[in-house]
Amino acid sequence: MSKLTHCELRNGIWSGRLEGSADAPNVIATYQGVEIADMSVTPISGNIWSLELPLPLEMLSDGVHSCLISLETGEKIGDFTVIAGEVLAGDLRAEIARLRAELDLLKTVVRRGLA
Repeated sequence: MSKLTHCELRNGIWSGRLEGSADAPNVIATYQGVEIADMSVTPISGNIWSLELPLPLEMLSDGVHSCLISLETGEKIGDFTVIAGEVLAGDLRAEIARLRAELDLLKTVVRRGLA
């Protein structure tokens, strides 16, 4: 059983740590169903491996973009999401406002029931 831990996303390069594989794992990253080339797998110690993946420029644009990380066997070991853009910020604020309004409504109903 392999465990993938996200480390950071810096300068367009995602990095993570993979534990649980004694031999060099064949890790595959896909974005929109297409494999992303240039995944770097480097040993750290024993069964721990460092992963580095330069993100394609398409992922660094407005919207929500997800990348799946899996082993060659097809076992999904993780994923990460990149969210960017001015339009998205407004959407998130609207969603938070809607959730707050629903919470206020729920609090009012609960208080009436307890009174």
